[in-house]
Amino acid sequence: MKFCTSCGAELKPGAKFCASCGTPVGTPDAPTVQSPPPPPVYQQQEPVYNQAREAGNTFANAVSGNTNLIQRVIGILIRPKQEWAVVATEQPNTTKLIAGYALILALIPALSALIKFGVIGSSFMGYTYRSLSTGISTGLIQLLSAVIGVYLLAWVIDMLAPSFDSEKNFGRSLQVAVYSSTPQWVAGILLLLGNSMSILIMLIGLYAIYLFAVGLPLIKNTPQQKVVGYVVLTIIAMIVIAVVLGLVLAAVMGLFFAGAAGGFNF
Repeated sequence: MKFCTSCGAELKPGAKFCASCGTPVGTPDAPTVQSPPPPPVYQQQEPVYNQAREAGNTFANAVSGNTNLIQRVIGILIRPKQEWAVVATEQPNTTKLIAGYALILALIPALSALIKFGVIGSSFMGYTYRSLSTGISTGLIQLLSAVIGVYLLAWVIDMLAPSFDSEKNFGRSLQVAVYSSTPQWVAGILLLLGNSMSILIMLIGLYAIYLFAVGLPLIKNTPQQKVVGYVVLTIIAMIVIAVVLGLVLAAVMGLFFAGAAGGFNF
């Protein structure tokens, strides 16, 4: 039995208005049903095969001349200050920096080592020694150490950035690491001439350090008075890393080629 909320008169079943005072009969509110919260949105990682395809396309475009690879190499080597200023306006792209630049230039010392030790041969006391397996292993060590080394260099640069009031940004650090390594990779062609070019290669390495110092203020916003300390500490860290990396790669390649020679009876 229901009663009017206004006058208290009894309401007939199904009535929409009170017969005594005409007050509308309210319907009870439907229970509120709370919808479940939306599922959390997780950032989806790009599939590995997509990343590999992008890297492959970037590499192919650079090899075919569809990028500014040659112009960038010339600019970094000949007019570094102006070229670093151009780099500072670009958005860092890890795939393009590694697959479209570092990997291609790192092939220069790798192929040079392959040809030198596997085809031309190395002379000592009138005897020329050549071995295709040695050439391949040396070339692979050159290639892997260059690509892995430049990535580790970028990591060191980025890790030390706060200590020298510089911008902590791995993409920017990778730009500095990759482009400042350009002279060493280009000079890899001198490996074809053997140990007689070792002094020249060392001098070219010093020019790479100069490029590194020039790029830090423009790319990492490093205060000028802290550039020297930044460079010195980075070089010390990289010498240690390079020695360890070289030993590890040499050991791995040695085991691999020894196993291959034993397994296939070369």
